[in-house]
Amino acid sequence: MARSVNEIKKVMTDSFMTNETVIDMYNIQPGDTFDNRFSKVSLENILFYVVAFCVWTLEVLFDTHKTEVENYIDSLRPHTLRWYAEKAKMYQHGRSLDSDSDVYDNTGFTDEQIEAMKVVKYAAATETGGAVNLKVATGDDSNRQPLGAQQLNGFEYYISRVKDAGVIVNVINEPANIFDISIDIYYNPMILNENLERIDGNGDSVKAFIAKFVENLPFNGEFRNSALIDALSHYEGIEFVNFKGATCDGEAIEAYITPSSGYFKTNELNNITAVMYDIQN
Repeated sequence: MARSVNEIKKVMTDSFMTNETVIDMYNIQPGDTFDNRFSKVSLENILFYVVAFCVWTLEVLFDTHKTEVENYIDSLRPHTLRWYAEKAKMYQHGRSLDSDSDVYDNTGFTDEQIEAMKVVKYAAATETGGAVNLKVATGDDSNRQPLGAQQLNGFEYYISRVKDAGVIVNVINEPANIFDISIDIYYNPMILNENLERIDGNGDSVKAFIAKFVENLPFNGEFRNSALIDALSHYEGIEFVNFKGATCDGEAIEAYITPSSGYFKTNELNNITAVMYDIQN
């Protein structure tokens, strides 16, 4: 990035003021600065400004050339799956792209206004059979949800504009996959009650812990039965668990699964059974 004219000029004048020949010629004293020894209309000051301006112009030209080369390379290079996901989150609902461009001109808009128009908060891209599957959602970590009908229409048109020519992009905008679990929780009655809530009132209940674990997975993240069992083994007050099975939209999860929508929501989790642990001697 090009430096300012003043920044360039200061580098030169600082060096000038420490040069031994200059110190002798101008009788520079310790503590003197260029600005307090040379007026703004002095020949020295004018010369340094002219040279600094020329250097600044050259740096700006280099920056412009670099941007043009990078843009040209980007226009030739097929884009990655990560690029599609990041590009999806740049969609601004209610605005049009610049002519013959895949970017927005955000001149005059505040960061807050721009962020408010970015309705795609979550995106992940995968590839199947030569097509890009682009999963998207809006909302926040506590309430992910599909794009609305108008948002989806605008987004699909946007993707058709920015995608690589010849690439098929399937936009997947689905409600959350519903997660449920059947499990026996053997609990320590000194720490948890029969509802699997902490007696001291601190922290989440076991049911809330499971819901957060599943719903807060990274977008399009993989759920593993073993990972949830391991997490429960570290929950204070749980002695051990008897895992019976988990389901996604009513279908059994065989070891692991990636939600087709990219995210989960939980049911009432009514198949969690609390069993007070009875130490057998």
